Amino acid sequence: MKAASPKGRLELTWMGKDMALIPSAEGRYDYEWVRPDDPRVLEVRPIEVLRQVGDRDAATDNLLVVGDSGDALRSLGTVPEWADRYLGQVKLVYLDPPFNTAQVFEHYADQLEHSVWLTMMRDRIRHLKPLLAQDASIWIHLDDAEVHRMRLLMDEEFGPDAFVCTIVWEKTPTRENRTDISRSQDYILVYAPAGRAAWKSVRNLLPPSASQLALYRNPDNDPRGPWASMPMHAMAEKGRRQSQFFTVVTPSGREVVPPPGRCWRFTEERYRAMVTEDRIWFGSDGTNAPRLKKFLVEVQQGLVPRSWWPNTEVGTTGEARDEVLRLFPGSPFSTPKPERLLRRILQIGSDPGDLVLDYFAGSGTTAAVAHKMGRRWLTIELQRSTVERFVEPRLAKVVAGADEGGITSRSERVMAPPPPPPPPP
Repeated sequence: MKAASPKGRLELTWMGKDMALIPSAEGRYDYEWVRPDDPRVLEVRPIEVLRQVGDRDAATDNLLVVGDSGDALRSLGTVPEWADRYLGQVKLVYLDPPFNTAQVFEHYADQLEHSVWLTMMRDRIRHLKPLLAQDASIWIHLDDAEVHRMRLLMDEEFGPDAFVCTIVWEKTPTRENRTDISRSQDYILVYAPAGRAAWKSVRNLLPPSASQLALYRNPDNDPRGPWASMPMHAMAEKGRRQSQFFTVVTPSGREVVPPPGRCWRFTEERYRAMVTEDRIWFGSDGTNAPRLKKFLVEVQQGLVPRSWWPNTEVGTTGEARDEVLRLFPGSPFSTPKPERLLRRILQIGSDPGDLVLDYFAGSGTTAAVAHKMGRRWLTIELQRSTVERFVEPRLAKVVAGADEGGITSRSERVMAPPPPPPPPP
């Protein structure tokens, strides 16, 4: 018996998906459900420049917007003054949205907060699309509560081929013993609207870390310089040729075959050529299983980013809180992200001079790191109190070169400090 082919497509549905949201209270995540054709949905609100810091240049200006991100994104894409500057210009988007908790969406009962959160995120993604550059990438920082739903939503908006990967960030090195399972990670969904293959050609490799460079030595005085060894075998996946299964005879006469379930990386012909090229290492006494020599000069151009980001490489939530406390003693921000985490993201997805957007600014980490790394930034924050306490004074310090924390004190900083003042006459 043959079943009829189903119609339609796979999609995520939720209560109110065919509706729209408009803000019902200033500076809070309070919304009113309305029909999509409601005139208030289409209303374009002006963006007023209240004050500026430093010299103004329309071509390279950075912008901090206070207000609802949906309204701001719509204005940036439709008001000529802003559309001329920002349409098709955003190279990287980092979003750290409010995690869907009862504390944030406290006025919605019966699990309706999931519908509000999804509609809020979907509408802003749609307002974002005209601002994206052709080679843009979107990085969305989430916890367990909504990461699965957000991936389905992004697949629906951009297509599944736009999905790059899910980054797992080890945000804390400590164990929480009071819970069922100690959760030590957050997730960052990475999407490239132009497609994964196209984005691969423009994304950046990561520079080797000091610990990675320490692995490169030269025990045999190879004239090509330091090298590190790596296994010569690989997973014996479907499609591997039979010619990748053969017996290797070491210089000492020992016979070696690939481990169970593995095969050699090359054919026997290619293996013999690599032995001739002195690219295979059998250990100092010639009896070990063969390993491939990878030279330092081959990796100095960079390493392919991995999806597992340990806290030793990109920082912890505790480190992030310390960074904010150094700037604002006695005024801790509840959910900051470490500058090293944002540096890693910007290293991969942008270059100096590119425009970086964050429309859930929080404590202003994205804009601060972007400025230090020589990127332009556009950031939006809903709550005026957060802007006045954290974002504006923090960015003023960064622009003035007075922020000594985060990645500032590290050698990776791109933006040079301001020149010293001229001597008095």
